[in-house]
Amino acid sequence: MIFKALFALAVLFSGGARAQTLVSFADAVKKALPSVVSVSATKITAEPPEMMLALRGSPFENFFKDSYRDGGFDAPKSILLGSGVVYDAVGHIVTSAHVVEGMDEVTVTLNDGTALTGKVAGRDQKTDLAVVKIDKAGLTPVVFGDSDAAEIGEPVMAVGNPFGLGNTVTAGIVSARSRDIQVGPYDDFIQTDAAINRGNSGGPLFNAAGEMIGVNTAIFSPSGGSVGIAFAVPSKMVKPVADALIKDGMVKRGRLGLKIQTVTPEIARGLKMPETAGALVAGVDLTSRAAQSNIKAGDVVIRFDGRPVPDMRALPRMAAQAAVGKAVPVTVWRNGKEVNLSLTISEMTDKVPVSALPQNGRPDNLKTKTLPLLGITVAEPTPEARRKYNLPKGGAGLVVTGVKAGSDAAQKGLRAGDVLVELDKKTLASMAAADDWEREAAELGLESAFVLIDRNGERFFAVVKFVPVP
Repeated sequence: MIFKALFALAVLFSGGARAQTLVSFADAVKKALPSVVSVSATKITAEPPEMMLALRGSPFENFFKDSYRDGGFDAPKSILLGSGVVYDAVGHIVTSAHVVEGMDEVTVTLNDGTALTGKVAGRDQKTDLAVVKIDKAGLTPVVFGDSDAAEIGEPVMAVGNPFGLGNTVTAGIVSARSRDIQVGPYDDFIQTDAAINRGNSGGPLFNAAGEMIGVNTAIFSPSGGSVGIAFAVPSKMVKPVADALIKDGMVKRGRLGLKIQTVTPEIARGLKMPETAGALVAGVDLTSRAAQSNIKAGDVVIRFDGRPVPDMRALPRMAAQAAVGKAVPVTVWRNGKEVNLSLTISEMTDKVPVSALPQNGRPDNLKTKTLPLLGITVAEPTPEARRKYNLPKGGAGLVVTGVKAGSDAAQKGLRAGDVLVELDKKTLASMAAADDWEREAAELGLESAFVLIDRNGERFFAVVKFVPVP
């Protein structure tokens, strides 16, 4: 009776008189279990721990024998337990990338207890997914469900191998959708309160019909155990990644060639947008195909390939799913109206930008100018200024040399070494351009500036309020 209770969830439905209904997972479990596997990954280490060396020849050696290859201490190994799901009938298993990363041996145990050696077909760290191939045909593939249709409050169940126990079912609800937990560029997790512990990684999250809507990948826990906050990669992301790993051993993703940032309510008001949405273009990579698309810094991408862009985080996911080389219709907000463009998708690379840090000391003969409206001091990008702040050669803009304490510019994070590229979409090619902007801002009675800043090669926009006149 205790175990039967694990397969039921009490759910309250709103109405005139709140009725309580039990949702049974018994049928869903029968449908799902044949597709769930346990994954054991082993890393052979070069040297055994010093503590274990002290046990060699002692009565405790046999106790630890099973933890090491060949039954001795000469080749110790660490074992990581996880879960997985059968992807197709020919032996492809989906699990979490962190379960098999850097491991020498992978063993997959089927629902009937059969243990088979697996080979990693591919891993994708950006989504924490991996595919393992085993030599076994006639398997029962998992039935995919629509993760987009999963509603907050909907009952779900997790099946996996927590702490090596195998085939354990827990139940809960969808707690939240589209969670960004800052672990990858494409975070779009389903959050659940179903009990998920160590060993559940890579296991499936099912809906009440026994359809997989996610792959469990992470938990939030101060203690390391389940506290009711767990995250699953949505099934809509699992399938294309698994297909790519099976085909190529890697995932080829689309790249926009744009530097983007969040559209804040303040920025939306400054651009006279009807709503706070989209992704603000802070810069265009001149080496990408986007440079030929007529898209510009200051544009806000509001639709991509016919779909609305709700926020900045959504755009990289949309681009990653687009085919490399495809010309995608894009709508941007520019100068108070919508503009339709076409943007050709490039291939994503893992190039890491090099950061530059300001050098110590003050350059001599640096001619500066104060912009009192903003509360900042700037200088032309002379060779001395570039050496001082370790700036690359070329590029328009004025170098920020000081920021007034307590000003909005200081609160927005502007600092010495930043390069002020634009003010209200006017390029600052010289000090004279800054003078022209000041006169125009005074004539128009502006109260803030739409500022484009370059910091270590990364560009971003900010709305900076003017310093109040004393």
